[in-house]
Amino acid sequence: MDELVAEKWHKLGIAPSAVCSDEEFLRRASLDAIGTLPTAEEVKAFLADQSEDKRDRLVDRLLDRPEYAGYWSNQWGDLLRVQRHGQNTLKAGTFAFTGWLHDAFAQNMPYDQFVRAILTAQGESAECPPTNWYRWVRNTVAMVNDSSELFLGLRLSCANCHNHPYERITQDDYWGYGAFFARVSVKRGLGDEQAIVVKKDGAVNQPRTGQTMKPKALNGPEYDYVRGEDPRQKLADWMADPKNPYFAKAIANRTWAHYMGVGLVEAVDDMRVTNPPSNPQLLDALAKEMINYHFDLKHLMSVIMKSRTYSLSSTPTEQNKTDRQNYARYTPKRLSAQALLDAVDQVTGSESKFEGLPLGTRAIDLPDEAVPSYFLTVFGRSMRETACECERSYAPNLSQVLDLMNSPELQNKIADKKGRLNQLLDAKKSDEEILADFYLSAFGRNPRPDEMKDALAMVAGAKDRRASLEDFEWMFLNAKEFLFNH
Repeated sequence: MDELVAEKWHKLGIAPSAVCSDEEFLRRASLDAIGTLPTAEEVKAFLADQSEDKRDRLVDRLLDRPEYAGYWSNQWGDLLRVQRHGQNTLKAGTFAFTGWLHDAFAQNMPYDQFVRAILTAQGESAECPPTNWYRWVRNTVAMVNDSSELFLGLRLSCANCHNHPYERITQDDYWGYGAFFARVSVKRGLGDEQAIVVKKDGAVNQPRTGQTMKPKALNGPEYDYVRGEDPRQKLADWMADPKNPYFAKAIANRTWAHYMGVGLVEAVDDMRVTNPPSNPQLLDALAKEMINYHFDLKHLMSVIMKSRTYSLSSTPTEQNKTDRQNYARYTPKRLSAQALLDAVDQVTGSESKFEGLPLGTRAIDLPDEAVPSYFLTVFGRSMRETACECERSYAPNLSQVLDLMNSPELQNKIADKKGRLNQLLDAKKSDEEILADFYLSAFGRNPRPDEMKDALAMVAGAKDRRASLEDFEWMFLNAKEFLFNH
């Protein structure tokens, strides 16, 4: 993988940045893999470890941490529309689906089995939580559009009513793909409960020609309808087929984009022929890795995180400062809303209270989008109305700035009597020890000598020591170094 990236640098005359420091790698890997900051103690232990393979061992530990399942079930909950949409009567279904996602990632369910379980789900949500996907994906058009975008990286909606203008996909292809869902039916139960049932018969007609379409994979085989058979099973078979030109590449690209900040194809759900990958050989290699290792997502993540490419510094050089797609440096990215709120809680030593959930429930563990939180809304959490990655907003805005500067919620966390600062003061820690703890907790690094010298002078010159230290903690939470993963 590193060789394929380096070959592209050589062709373009790009020189990479240096490898990042251990502090940077620990913080970066922790946020990317589990959406969680390393603690001050973890930073100290990692820096004290002198073994040559400590970064690789860190990656293995992170992917085995319990936070991994919470973070990734939250990520996929956004994409799979695990939402109540303001209807509290749907709470049981969203909780069940989130629980299923959590278990799937905790057990490292192979990705092809994960997709099959969702596509072929039937029954009631209590017995088969993935049926909740069909709650908001209720007709053939929605099933085609969402499943192709999520699992194949293709935006097919244009081909609903005419041949795709930017892809080798016709309207017949679209409705042939839709025929896999021809026998899916929604059966209403009590209240807002529903069950997904598969009818013995059923077909899809091409709306323009009226022709009955046989189930047909995109640029793949065509199948006959068989009475009593669920065509979605054949769709799931084709998805995981090594000859499928889309499936393995789509998840490889999506995973690469998460860790590297930029996909080999951007956007990750727009992998059309007229939007080629920046490094086709690398995308092929990553897809092959997925197939050879039986769609083991943790394995793919491990391969990416253990590469030299992933460990490059985010600091640009004169040679690569304009590069955006060849991975000559790590691409900094803002923390997601959930990861940021959890990071604020961790640094301040406070606990957020979410309506209807126990005190201390982490934001990355929230079951759906309907749990009220002004902070999460302001910082761009997904409302889960589409299958697009773009639902999760990382764009800065004035409301975020004002919230970080003036929010009573943040001030209360800093002043929390059970919080980090008060614990350090109660333990009679010196100003230097408290400030060093802030740096380790928020930035994942020790302060530079000049930083510590200036900070100590400011605290010493303040009339109110506690207020001065609270101001420093507030400053850390507003710093770009805290708000970004770099």
